[in-house]
Amino acid sequence: MRSSGKIFVVIAVACAFLGYQLLIHKATISGQLTPITASLVLVPFVIAVCWVLAAELGMRLAMLSTATLAVIALVAVNFFGLPNPAIIFGMPHLVTNLFLMWVFMRTLKAGREPLITSIALRVNGSLTPDLEIYTRRITFAWGLFFALQVLGSVVLYVFASLETWSTFINILNAPLIVLMFLVEYVYRVLRFRDHHSSPLAGIKAFLQDAPAPKSATKVNQ
Repeated sequence: MRSSGKIFVVIAVACAFLGYQLLIHKATISGQLTPITASLVLVPFVIAVCWVLAAELGMRLAMLSTATLAVIALVAVNFFGLPNPAIIFGMPHLVTNLFLMWVFMRTLKAGREPLITSIALRVNGSLTPDLEIYTRRITFAWGLFFALQVLGSVVLYVFASLETWSTFINILNAPLIVLMFLVEYVYRVLRFRDHHSSPLAGIKAFLQDAPAPKSATKVNQ
């Protein structure tokens, strides 16, 4: 029963995500910005911004910073009017990929453990030196992948048609992530034949290692 419930949840989330992407794609091509479509775009944007700020600054400062940014945005709209609807519809892709790039790249700073290394240690317990090097490189590769997603979006927005750009950011975004995951997994299996790890275990460890908001409680020193 539990397994069936988990499968149902996964399918429901996947369908909801696909429906969301198709809805945004349709709205983008139409070029019409309504309160409903604007809310569908801006709510995930606000949540992502607040999450990133909370992970770095703490929840209280994150809420204050997000509110400040919202006020600045409202003032800007009041003075300059609404931006091109396509720019607003492109927010989910931009924010999601910048957020994921930040999640991976921040762990490559000196003194921090690369994200993929941390995931591999959670799954396997220990790593050989060559696997440690590999996991660091793959952490960088994932960060680069998300950076290239953003770059591709900008290039297509400037030089391609609106439909082509929207197809890339709304329809192809998730399949490209899946493709990247599968290519890396196949290469890892072929490169390290004596090393076996479950993809599902890796995904679970990734979710556990995702940056969590810092507590607003201050610790007296």
